[in-house]
Amino acid sequence: MKNRARLGNMGWGFLIMVFLLGGCSSTPPVAYYTLNTLPEMQQEIPAEVMDDTLAIGVGPVEFPKFLDRPQIVTRKSQNQIEVSEFNRWAGSFPGDFSRVLAKNISILLPTDRVAVYPWGEQFSPTYQIKLEVEQFDGQLGESVVLEVTWVVTDQEGTNKLLVRKSRIEEAALDKTYEALVEAKSNGLATLSRAIVEELRKLGK
Repeated sequence: MKNRARLGNMGWGFLIMVFLLGGCSSTPPVAYYTLNTLPEMQQEIPAEVMDDTLAIGVGPVEFPKFLDRPQIVTRKSQNQIEVSEFNRWAGSFPGDFSRVLAKNISILLPTDRVAVYPWGEQFSPTYQIKLEVEQFDGQLGESVVLEVTWVVTDQEGTNKLLVRKSRIEEAALDKTYEALVEAKSNGLATLSRAIVEELRKLGK
């Protein structure tokens, strides 16, 4: 009887172990994403006519708390969001936003003198761009919406030269997170072009 009980206990232990291992193996791997910059070929002004005196400061950039997290946020409805534990940003989402925006502006103007806030004392921007992101999410297989208010100030950062509010919508090509992130990159590229267009007007 003791042997049977011992074998029975071993059998239950084996089944529990199999169940636990099966549960672990079914957990999907975590995928990490970053936003993409414009390709260098998008440069709209030849490098030889680059304004060496023009310097652009990007930031600070304010993000809503529900977006400022490692997980990628999607929208299920107007009043409901979903946070994906297995699809995450490779770094800080607001930091990635600022980095890509600065790089895009550098490509489009073009100028090498673009810095992300906070910058050192040795950097003195001709214009500073401050942004407040209100929405930058979307639905898988549908679209991404970027709503942002941005302000261009003078060198001191206190005198507002212009204030703009942009609402940009970009289609997601399929229901994958990769397509969603690509749509976010496209939306940020559209915003970059709008900002550069206004900067050129200020420089005339």
